[in-house]
This record gives sequence, C-alpha cells and structure tokens, in this order.
Amino acid sequence: MVEKASADYAKLFQSISVDKEVDPICMNIEDMLARLDELETLLANVKAENNIIVDQHTNNIVGFVEEFRVLKERIDKLEHFVDVVNNNVNEVEKSLDIAENELNINEYSLKNLIFKPLRSKSKSSNSVPLDNSNVETIISSNMKNNEFQPIKIFKTDDYFK
Repeated sequence: MVEKASADYAKLFQSISVDKEVDPICMNIEDMLARLDELETLLANVKAENNIIVDQHTNNIVGFVEEFRVLKERIDKLEHFVDVVNNNVNEVEKSLDIAENELNINEYSLKNLIFKPLRSKSKSSNSVPLDNSNVETIISSNMKNNEFQPIKIFKTDDYFK
C-alpha cells in the first residue's frame, strides 16, 4: 500500500509542471517592472520640464517686481480716494437730511421742492410751535449766522492730474 501511494504521488509530481505555472507569473512581474521603468522615466522627464518652466517663469515674474510695486501704490491711492469720496457722500447726505428736516420736506415732487421752502419762511415768521418729533430729529443745523454753510468736499485736483 505504501508502494502504491508512493507511485501515485510520483505520478502526481511528474504531471505537475512548475514551469507552466511559474512562467506566467514571472512574465507578469517582468511586464510590471518594464512599465514601472517607463513610468519612472516619464516622471523624471515631467519633473525636469517642470523645473525648467518654473525657473523661466520665476525669472519673468521677478522681472515685473517694479511694475507690481507701482500697481500696488496706484491701487492703494485708489482705495484712499474711494474712502474720501464715501466719507464726503455721507457728510453731504447728513447735511441734506438736516436741511430737509429744517424745511419740513417729506415729499419729493418738484412743486413741493420749489414752493415749500418759500412757504416755510413765511410760516416761520408766524411763530408756530415746533412738533416734538421734529425737535429730536434735528441734531444740528447747516446754518451759521443765518447763512448756509456747505460741506467741504474733496477737490479733484488733489487726486487727478
């Protein structure tokens, strides 16, 4: 029985071809190594081209430093100008609100804008008591010595040449 089992095992080992099973695996490994070499070469080329491009563009960008500085200064001046104009517009709006409150203007039709100030001067001489709601909204006046004092705003000559 041992002889029969050993003969069967001998046939089994003889029928198994290691080359048939290992060769395809070795071929796949060799193919993968070849592709890995190709990828490594491709990455090295990309890295070299990338370094060349970065060096060229970095030098070009460094060449524009002075233009960038001038542009930055112009942008800063423009931002300052916008702030000045914004502050001036806010002051003019405050002055306009004060004037509207002084003249009791709450309608913006052309007729009321023209004739209401004339009527309010004649009514003011009749000594009409002020309404409490109007007193608390009037904070200051645009009038000094019975004369309108305009808000001082920027001069374009200071900003544009």
